Amino acid sequence: MGAIPWNRRLAAVGESAIDHRLKYFSNPMKPDRNLEVEIDFYCELKADGIFPSKLFLVQAKGTEHFDDKWGRSFGKETIAFWLNQFSPVYIIVFDDVSKNCYWMSIEEKRDILMEKLKSKTETIYLTVDKTKILGEDQNHEFVRQIKQDLESLEFRLNLMRGTPIFIGEGYVKKIPVVLLPDNFAMAIRDRIRQSMVYLINNYRIRGDFQNAYILCEFLLRFDQGHYDHFVLFGQICKILNKKEAACLSYKKAIEICRGNKNWDLRKKPTDPSINDLIASIEREMRDLGCASKGETRTG
Repeated sequence: MGAIPWNRRLAAVGESAIDHRLKYFSNPMKPDRNLEVEIDFYCELKADGIFPSKLFLVQAKGTEHFDDKWGRSFGKETIAFWLNQFSPVYIIVFDDVSKNCYWMSIEEKRDILMEKLKSKTETIYLTVDKTKILGEDQNHEFVRQIKQDLESLEFRLNLMRGTPIFIGEGYVKKIPVVLLPDNFAMAIRDRIRQSMVYLINNYRIRGDFQNAYILCEFLLRFDQGHYDHFVLFGQICKILNKKEAACLSYKKAIEICRGNKNWDLRKKPTDPSINDLIASIEREMRDLGCASKGETRTG
């Protein structure tokens, strides 16, 4: 059996040293090598002596030549893989000369790395300097960064779901001012629309039609693209004896329905057709006495 190359031995020594330091505040586990070649450790962060389901991931490196900083080029597919994880990723480098471990947060560099992924180069060069040390008694900054990154990722995931949250621990919290990608903004708008409809219907069930009216009026200004908003507003106006407003709202609902060319193509067989919807709205208008001028005839 041939001798093990020094670079492989150094990698093993580095992983062992990093594993030793990680165990002071986490439960590090080795992933299946057939699955995750870009990750060396899956770690569960300790809290009060237990292992909660708060994961962070580590890419471990070893070197004999750290100098002022360590650097290496990574393929863009690796960087994208790290950024797409639901847990924060860290590069930890073991310096075989000083026997120290130094680290960097991928999540902390997210915006910079996202921009570099747009470049025409095939790789991205990352560096780790000596400002962030991971030691047996020097892990507080690293743990603080993990918690911050976990919070940042949770915030980002909630934005993707359309449910932004306040950031911070304790009584005083904040919402970061961020430029939202279009899909995030659309998810939030849709969640606001859905939430407002729930609140409006809650007011209706409770008999509080004045607040239902106020909120629904705001909903129409916020989102004018859904026929059901205008039907809902028409029904509330009808109860409040606002006949003219109800009739105008019903007519707008029909106008939106007639402009929807995708409804009948995408609806399920059990869903009403667009003409069924229009006919239903027209019945409400006739009952209210506002469908006598012929503006709402179906073709």
